[in-house]
Amino acid sequence: MKIEQVTIVGPGLLGASLAMALRNRDACERIVVWARNRERLADCSGLDWCDHAEENLAAAVSGSGLVVLCTPVESIPSFIPEVMSHSSEDTLLTDVGSVKKEICQAGATHGGKGTGTFIGSHPMAGSEKSGMKHAKADLFEGKTCIVTPSENTPESFLRSLCAFWEKIGMKVHLMNAEEHDRCVARVSHLPHLLASSLAHCLDGINENWDSLCGQGLRDTTRIAEGNPELWEQILLLNRSNLMDALEELERSVTQVKKHLVEEDGTAMREFLEAGVRYRKRLND
Repeated sequence: MKIEQVTIVGPGLLGASLAMALRNRDACERIVVWARNRERLADCSGLDWCDHAEENLAAAVSGSGLVVLCTPVESIPSFIPEVMSHSSEDTLLTDVGSVKKEICQAGATHGGKGTGTFIGSHPMAGSEKSGMKHAKADLFEGKTCIVTPSENTPESFLRSLCAFWEKIGMKVHLMNAEEHDRCVARVSHLPHLLASSLAHCLDGINENWDSLCGQGLRDTTRIAEGNPELWEQILLLNRSNLMDALEELERSVTQVKKHLVEEDGTAMREFLEAGVRYRKRLND
């Protein structure tokens, strides 16, 4: 069943891409966009994926069956009570934040009791680029969206949310907020920190060497180009799980150093073969 109206709060890379995908797949009748910045609202007005650009949050939420918070992850918990105060009990509220525990706690605290229902979402899609100008209608296609219901989530709302993400071409995976944060610390946040660490390490080397690097270094450090302000928020919000992941990485690096010191070719080859197995697993 098609949703009559979807409100997107924050038309950045993810918000604008979501609106484009909804329009391309005819997934809702009307798309409303809210932003604080009047220039951003003016940019949205008249675009084929925005039926109405609204600067008043209450007006933007009114009449929407689904509200999607696409603001920076640090701000999402503070938006939840405000949006809930303007919603009806039939409203479904979700988000696109990449750290879920604090967000889902806010949703549990302020949802229900005559207001809307919150269920966390994390579409595992994005780019090292940021901003509405880099939005793409196919950004979510074929990617996974992690949905994080609580024990008290109404089944009907959960089905509706899963169907929404599937409608724009995503595969849905369910897990709780705590497991989500442990998972993304390792499969998303640690890789970004590693790419940035490598780029940081190489930043001080002879600049004449830059022209000598191959595609491997460019591929390995590509995501280091991501928005530093955004990633600062993400890494600090998930710092406990990220610290655990870093300790696991340190143990792995210690193994490599030991193999080098001992000139243990057999152990080094086994270490590298484990990496090959994991990389092939990702491609399966």
